[in-house]
Amino acid sequence: MTSTIGVDVGGTSTEAVVIDPLGGVLASSHVATRTPGGTAVLSSIVAAIDHLSWTLPIDAVGVGMPGQVDNTTGTVRLAVNLGIDDQPFPLAERLSDSQGLPVLVENDVRAAAFGVFDQLRQTGDDPGDLALLSLGTGVAAGVVIDGAIHRGATGMAGEIGHVVVDRAGSLCRCGQTGCLETVVSGPAIATAWKSAGQRTPASSLFAAAAGGDETASKLADEVTAHLATAIHWLAAAYDVDTIVLGGGLAGAGQPLLDAVRYALKTTAGSSYLATRTLDPNRIRLSPPGGPHGARGAALLAARTFDLALATESNPTGGET
Repeated sequence: MTSTIGVDVGGTSTEAVVIDPLGGVLASSHVATRTPGGTAVLSSIVAAIDHLSWTLPIDAVGVGMPGQVDNTTGTVRLAVNLGIDDQPFPLAERLSDSQGLPVLVENDVRAAAFGVFDQLRQTGDDPGDLALLSLGTGVAAGVVIDGAIHRGATGMAGEIGHVVVDRAGSLCRCGQTGCLETVVSGPAIATAWKSAGQRTPASSLFAAAAGGDETASKLADEVTAHLATAIHWLAAAYDVDTIVLGGGLAGAGQPLLDAVRYALKTTAGSSYLATRTLDPNRIRLSPPGGPHGARGAALLAARTFDLALATESNPTGGET
């Protein structure tokens, strides 16, 4: 019996897991993500793997990375929050040389979307076609259609965090001004709401808004309006059965979900078309049972390299 390693690289931390042939997590580890640049990020991945403890043989490694990923060559570029620029970084080759194993590199949010899709399917809650809106250090979407992740023509499908929503807004790390990421990401909320205390800024903000704090309510309304717009984009573009809110901001929980659903109802108004497109019942929070990003990366690696896993979501994890 063999196992697979999955790694999820985030803007602040890198998580690694080992999954067994049933898709269960045997071990996990976290390290701080080192930046900037591909070599620094690679050292974080190796450190996370080195911190794992397991007994089964390892057959492959899957890595979820921000930015533009070419999963056929295993290169990464334009991961702006990690300091990886337009020059492709050969992550799969470098990591494979380090570990002596085949390596699959996939966009991190697409890997997480596949992990969420598989988790729901395994628990008998078939999500159908699914979009995951990941809200963390960055903002992006991953889409699973007919059981396969959607990558797009250039591997940039779902990078909605860098769509401009406020041309008079803040400068984004991508070089544009007023990107969605500058108003709804974790760092953006942390900058705007400094009363978090021991809680995460998003959790603190939406809890304070639910408790009647006028300042918090105003800011939460602004964040929610932008989130509703992003969800509207996803619903109109892909018409998926399920839209999942994931990432660190989803830790705000039910107050965030309630606010988003209310905003969608308000946006739909009296429009029959918008009401059908923006059905609030399509929206849900990321399910328990993660880590979805690292586990999804491991599942995709297992399928790519034709490893035998008892959990069967999609035999190829193929591109659409």
